[in-house]
Formats: sequence, C-alpha cells, structure tokens
Amino acid sequence: MKKEPKQVRSKASVAAMVGACARIMERHGYAGLSTNAIAEVAGVSIGSVYEYFPGKEAVVARLTEELLSETTSLLQNRLDLTDNRNDLHVAMRHFLGALYSLMRRHRKLLRVLVFQVPYLHRLPATRQLQKELQEFLQTGVQKTRQQYRVNVHPYSLYLMATSTAGSLLHLVLMAPSGMDQEAVLDILASKLTAWLIQD
Repeated sequence: MKKEPKQVRSKASVAAMVGACARIMERHGYAGLSTNAIAEVAGVSIGSVYEYFPGKEAVVARLTEELLSETTSLLQNRLDLTDNRNDLHVAMRHFLGALYSLMRRHRKLLRVLVFQVPYLHRLPATRQLQKELQEFLQTGVQKTRQQYRVNVHPYSLYLMATSTAGSLLHLVLMAPSGMDQEAVLDILASKLTAWLIQD
C-alpha cells in the first residue's frame, strides 16, 4: 500500500476496496479485476483507489494479508483448544475440521488465487504464511511433547504440513463429486495421528 488508512472513514473505504476485490475475483476471475472495477463495486472514486494502492496487484496483496490474518488467528485458537483435549486424534480432527471449514468458506476466492494469480507465490503475505505456519507447527510440537508425550522429527513435520495443506486444498477445490469430505478428514486425522505416534 502507498499508505495505511488512519481515520475511521478511510479505513472503511480501504476495507470496501479489498472486499470489492474479493467479490470481483469470485465472480469474474482475476481477468475481470481492474482498479476501475474495484472503485465501482466499492462505491469509491478511482482516485481513492490510487490514493492507497498503486494498482490492482497491491489490492490483491492486501487481500492475501487479510486471509493470512484470519488463518493464523484460527490456527492459534485451535491450538489453544487442544489444551482441553486429552485424545490426540480428537485434537487433530478438530484442527483439520476447522482449517477445512475456513478454506471451504473461501473456496471461490482460493480457486482464483491459486490457479489465476501468477504472482501469488511472490507476495509478502504468502511468504509470511509459510513462516507463521512453521512457527505455529513448532509451538504445536512443543505442546504435543508436553501433553501427548510424542516427538516429531523436523523432516516428518515438514512432510506432514505440506501433505496436509495439499490434501485439504485438493479436497476443497478438486474433490470428485460424491466424495464424503468428513470421512476423508477422519482418515487424514487418523493417519497424521499414527504418523506422530510412530515417528
């Protein structure tokens, strides 16, 4: 962004622009996104868009930052809830279900971001998500060691994280019709739990 909004009105305008960006991409894909379209859908002038963003790419970057914030908040909340769960499989299933629900809620937007935005992997928020996920996993490992008495090799942790992310993304965006998502999540939780214990 060119600058951060400080007043309530300017914060609301920026929020409207980011929301408009999400709605446009969900309905028309990345090809349908432009600063003019963002201004029209947000109900602001094109000058207001350029006051805060140098172009549509910056609005997409801000949108990914907000998705990152929502994801990390959910991960932390679910991690905190594991303190009250004595069964590792139950805790794992609860975590996977929450993450799947979040991804499913944003599936239209995720489909566009993953398959149509060519610079997604270069956005600061994407790199930050990788970093924060690693930090979250390290915290989770510490809790796992304390609560469930299991240790995880760093390479196993990497494989578990990437396999789970890929599986959930595929389940949300490309699962065959008629597939029982809840059953898949049950099996994934069982496999990850067994992997943790076996490792």
